[in-house]
Amino acid sequence: MNLNDVSLFIQVVEHNSFTAAADKLGIQKSTISRRISQLEDDLGVRLIQRTTRKLSLTDEGQDLFERCQPLMDELVNATDHVTSKQSEPKGRLRITMPPEMGLFIMNDVVASFVEKYPLIKVDIELSPRVVDLVEEGIDLALRVGALSDSSLIGRRIAEVRLRLFASTQYLDEHGIPESPDDLKQHKCIGTLLNTQGWPFSNWNDGQPVHLDFRLRANSLSFCKEMMQKDLGIVRLPESFCIDQVEAGTVQEILSEYTTPLVEIHALYPSRRHLNAKVRLFLDHMMASLQNHPWLN
Repeated sequence: MNLNDVSLFIQVVEHNSFTAAADKLGIQKSTISRRISQLEDDLGVRLIQRTTRKLSLTDEGQDLFERCQPLMDELVNATDHVTSKQSEPKGRLRITMPPEMGLFIMNDVVASFVEKYPLIKVDIELSPRVVDLVEEGIDLALRVGALSDSSLIGRRIAEVRLRLFASTQYLDEHGIPESPDDLKQHKCIGTLLNTQGWPFSNWNDGQPVHLDFRLRANSLSFCKEMMQKDLGIVRLPESFCIDQVEAGTVQEILSEYTTPLVEIHALYPSRRHLNAKVRLFLDHMMASLQNHPWLN
């Protein structure tokens, strides 16, 4: 049995596609198919049931994957550990994160990382969409809020405190809410991911104020712009409006009511080893974000 063929088999299973595995590895699909067939011949069993629409494992294929995938990860781990001590890290690192995180939190982190490790090439996708890391070949994702994908390994890297803001002009016209319940009578600007409302830790047992948002967007910067155009109340990171608050054009409201901390996680696929480049970036990021004004 050829271990290279086993590695190709694991890649096909992880990507759930011969085509996707071939694209990721930069080799011909026919080559992978031929090597998997050779592996099946060597073992004397069928590992993968191939159809025109989908790929499924036989019982023998599932058993081989579950037994060999952790072993191959350990082999990669050992190789990375040895080579990282002998040469300067290099290769391409692919990261995805929300736009505001990239522009206002991770900009200095990425810049200093690129300077520190000049042989590592970094691709950054700034997007609010939830990316399939394995399918799209992404090494690391930074996400805000609760995690829903149990197939990924998550590492909490920071927390963000959100506050409520409104333009002085809006508050002059509509009044200042005195309690979270008053928000129901106001025009509120939310995010597309928020379909219910805003919770407060010290009000109504943490249950959210249910709001019919007048406007929602997938960009905090856009929500801030709409708030500055006097369209309503918005919830943003507490340091996001410092300049406007100091200038007197924006006011923080309901400051005595505490909004829950929102966690930021770094995610990577549980079925793929945490390679040396990702580990270096995580360590660099954690050290760089120690005193960032947006983060708790």
